[in-house]
Parts: sequence; C-alpha cells; structure tokens
Amino acid sequence: MDTSSAVLVLRVAVSLAAVLGLLWWLARRTGGRATGAGGKGGRGLLRPRTSLQLAVVGRQSLGGRTSVALVAVGERRLLLGVSEHGVTLLTEVAPEPAEPSAAERRETLDAAELERLLEQPLSPSSGESLTAASTPSAPAARKPAVPKQRNPLEGSVLDATTWRQAVVAVQERTTRR
Repeated sequence: MDTSSAVLVLRVAVSLAAVLGLLWWLARRTGGRATGAGGKGGRGLLRPRTSLQLAVVGRQSLGGRTSVALVAVGERRLLLGVSEHGVTLLTEVAPEPAEPSAAERRETLDAAELERLLEQPLSPSSGESLTAASTPSAPAARKPAVPKQRNPLEGSVLDATTWRQAVVAVQERTTRR
C-alpha cells in the first residue's frame, strides 16, 4: 500500500468521523426528533424543548380502530376518544386525591402517652382476641403486598374479558325498554 492510498483511507476515516459526530450532536440538540420544520412532528430542528409532563394513564380499545385513553397532562387528566379520523376530547376527569405521605399520617405523642403505650402488654389478656377493631393503629384497608398481575392481552381483541364486556354492551343496547 503506497502513501497516497494510506492518506486517502485516513481522509475517508476522518470525514466519516466528522459526519457521525455532527449527526450525534444534532440528535442530542433536538432531543431525537428527526423532523424538520415542515415534517409531521410540527416542530423545527432548532426550536427549544419544553418540559411538559405527559403520560398515558390508561387506554381501552373499543373495537376496530377506536379507543378511549386517559391522559395526564401536568395536573390535569383528560379523557380522549381516539379513532382513525382523529383525537377528540371527551371530558376532563377530576384528578385522584393524593394519598397523604407517611410523615403526614404520623401522630405526635407526648411523653406521658408514650410511656402509657409502652407499659401495655403486647399479648391479649384473659382470652381476648387481638383483632383489627381492638387495635386503633391498624389501617382500615390495605393494598395487597403483591399487586395483581395484569393480563398481557388486557384490552385487546384476544382477551376474554373484552368479549364479555362487548356482549354485555350489546345486550344492554338490544333489550326493549
């Protein structure tokens, strides 16, 4: 291999590295959006990113190419109808009340009450059974330690629950009133 071909290979390698570096820099700058100003994304390459918190909370297929989606946008929850013709805002759903944190649920005890609680026996006396009603600190309802496992077919045409819901909906619409 002579020096001219070695120089040519070196120039090609440096050019390729420069092009790949430029593409990497543009991808980082635009946040991975590959659309231009006239593309489907609707945003130009040089426009700044906005930090809008958007999350799909849930989605239910209604059959065919229609579905309903619950979307959280910041503090708002929107119920959207999605079809092949477009997206329609059905209603705005009130956000779920936030559960109090552990710090907010704590009770403050004075020293005398703490000593009184420490002196109480842990086991029930004289044959009494220890139940949730007899312990005031037990929560009324608890979530299971292991959450219910979701069906991977949930909401699809292959799920039996979807078919049961469809049959019930058809029966409700076809009954005479």
